[in-house]
Amino acid sequence: MKRKSAILLAALWLCMTLQAEVLERSVLYRSVDQHGDSLTVSGRLMVPLGTTPAGIILMPHYTIFCNQEAPSNHPTHDAVALRDRYVILQPDYVGYGVTIDRVHPYLHGQTAARNTVDLYLSMLPVLDSLALGIPLDSIYIVGYSQGGASALWTLKLIEEKFADRIHVIKCFAGGGPYDVAATYDQCLLQKRYATPMIIPILVMGTSAAYDLNLQQEFFFRPALRKAYAKWIEPKSFGPKDIYLHMLNHRLRHWLTAQAMDKSQPQTQSFYHGLLRSSLVHFPVIEGETDSIVPTWTPRTPLYIFHSTNDDIVTFRCAQHLQRCYGSLPSVTWDFAEYGPHIRASREFVSRVKAILYASE
Repeated sequence: MKRKSAILLAALWLCMTLQAEVLERSVLYRSVDQHGDSLTVSGRLMVPLGTTPAGIILMPHYTIFCNQEAPSNHPTHDAVALRDRYVILQPDYVGYGVTIDRVHPYLHGQTAARNTVDLYLSMLPVLDSLALGIPLDSIYIVGYSQGGASALWTLKLIEEKFADRIHVIKCFAGGGPYDVAATYDQCLLQKRYATPMIIPILVMGTSAAYDLNLQQEFFFRPALRKAYAKWIEPKSFGPKDIYLHMLNHRLRHWLTAQAMDKSQPQTQSFYHGLLRSSLVHFPVIEGETDSIVPTWTPRTPLYIFHSTNDDIVTFRCAQHLQRCYGSLPSVTWDFAEYGPHIRASREFVSRVKAILYASE
């Protein structure tokens, strides 16, 4: 019965998109939230038409602020670059799409990974009914920024829980906050941050991810509480609009003194959450000893990209990842001055595209 429904759905989609070069549909499926509770979430499926796709890509997305940017509403620029040759599957993540009423558990890698894998598994009957002519159990994973970290969390989940059902050919991760705690520490050292609009979603997202009940009054100065309530919490403004209203890069303009004091109980709780969201962690501030050495060693070939002059996700994140996996022969490290974070994302996509096309 499920297969018949999938075939009818696929036929309907094809009839509706006969003139299109790429079939694109928002989809609903079952996954879990950060507590492991089942819920309906949303995402996007993209299938090139009139040709045999070169493969399937799971593409966890980068940081977004506006719900209109969620893949179910609009494909991300990296998906657009690859959708003419590859089947693309993009989750919205909990907190966007049909779950817009919830706080997004920002950088909670386990949830992003489950949302990504569950999207793939739920779409298998549809892809099978489309008779694409490619192996459905073999995939690529591609992600940048938040998506870069989510890509590795997704690979980790697949290798640990779904290795008998899913084969990952290669995983591409660029500009990812693999060491979330190091990003916070780097901000404390520099006393500034290039995109202060990320600060409140990191605090409130970490609070939601681990039920920390962090208080805005403790962390946010009045200017940040006002900006968060007006520009960020509604999820109706794009990053450019928010950035123009949060141009001050000094931490002290947005964060309270206790939010930057790791001896404070709430700050300690927040920092412990950042450690839990980190795939790896090594101390950044002199004298600190907390570190996380991952118990997971990837078996899949990896391509790790990071701009050495990244202004948003500190290059330390990539360096710390390399400290753990630098000896693996299956990892390609691509580090150079590719410019600020946003500009470097275009270079990442271009390089991934070249690698994938060369392997076809």
